[in-house]
Amino acid sequence: MTVIATSTTSLQYRVRLLHASTGAAIGALSVGPTLWPPGWSARVVSGSVVVARTATAGTPAPAFVDVTVADAGLAAHLVFPAGADRAHTIRVPLAGPPTEVPIDVALDPTPMVLTVALKDLGTGNPAVGKSVTVHPSTGADVPLTAVAGKPGVYSSAPRTWGAPFTPADLRIGATTVRKVSLDFTRAETRIHVVDPT
Repeated sequence: MTVIATSTTSLQYRVRLLHASTGAAIGALSVGPTLWPPGWSARVVSGSVVVARTATAGTPAPAFVDVTVADAGLAAHLVFPAGADRAHTIRVPLAGPPTEVPIDVALDPTPMVLTVALKDLGTGNPAVGKSVTVHPSTGADVPLTAVAGKPGVYSSAPRTWGAPFTPADLRIGATTVRKVSLDFTRAETRIHVVDPT
């Protein structure tokens, strides 16, 4: 008879990265190279990094885990703090006692531009001389100014679009014409709108 050694592992920590503007979990992750103590391991499970230990692990948990955003298009438009050894990576401390409550870390987007190409409803011509703003759920409106040499095109200054803009109202004058959302995998979101005012 052959006896196969077995070991029991238990969840110690679960780390999730969240997009600060959308609140959504970032699903495409990988674990950075870490020198794990004997009996400790980390892997990606359903969009979270799960840190586990075996029953025989005799050392404390590592001080941190490096989590990398594997979606290069999204990662290029996120702000990562200094401290990790790889690009598009955040170093997450594993402090405190083990817990099944996820350690959620929010990553801010980089500054982005929203551009609206506005056409007149009746003629299809560029709609010029309009007051175009983006109205968030809370906070101040963001103006979109006319782009010189491009009739009917209005753009914001580069800015960090926070959660109140996900989504937001596009207004022409005092009229709300549609909901808008940013494409956080690009430096510029460009939309085409018919002006009904």
